[in-house]
Amino acid sequence: MQIMQKGKDMDLNEMEKRMLYQTEGSERYTVMHELMMASRYAKNPDRRRAADSLMDKMRSLTDGECMEIVHDIWRNYRLPQGGRTIGEMIAEARQRSGAEQLKGHDIMALERFDPEVRHMVVFEVISGDSFVGDKGDRMRLFLTDAGYRKFQDRQKKGEIKIEDHMKVTPDGHLLHDHSRGSDRSR
Repeated sequence: MQIMQKGKDMDLNEMEKRMLYQTEGSERYTVMHELMMASRYAKNPDRRRAADSLMDKMRSLTDGECMEIVHDIWRNYRLPQGGRTIGEMIAEARQRSGAEQLKGHDIMALERFDPEVRHMVVFEVISGDSFVGDKGDRMRLFLTDAGYRKFQDRQKKGEIKIEDHMKVTPDGHLLHDHSRGSDRSR
């Protein structure tokens, strides 16, 4: 597959397309982070080389150009028949659902498994001078207790609107917060 990106030719091999298809990132930084993790932890040397090659190709792109390629792959790439990995099945389900991609932390981000993390929030940035994101962004972040208190304060100041809150157990499981705290009043 050859992709023409604002005057730049980019050839992607099958393994690189499959890797981009499975990414969850909504920003260049998170896509590159996922590729770095794939390169570091892949047991298959071909997959490791593909991740390294893909990172080399993506480094010269702007955020917009990178995400244009990723979105094109998500929309148009189809996996070849045969065995599929869990990541590929999740990517297919995401593609079929048309679900909105949130900025911030991916649902399976390493931050989720940090022993200090106790909260996951999904929020909308409603202030133009917010400390995180741009006005109108919908984001997900995993937070410590102190970080969550700061987010509650930011909501009171009108910078963000917390749409969902889940508790995170020490092993990374998510539990719905059934309490009616200040983050639930809208």
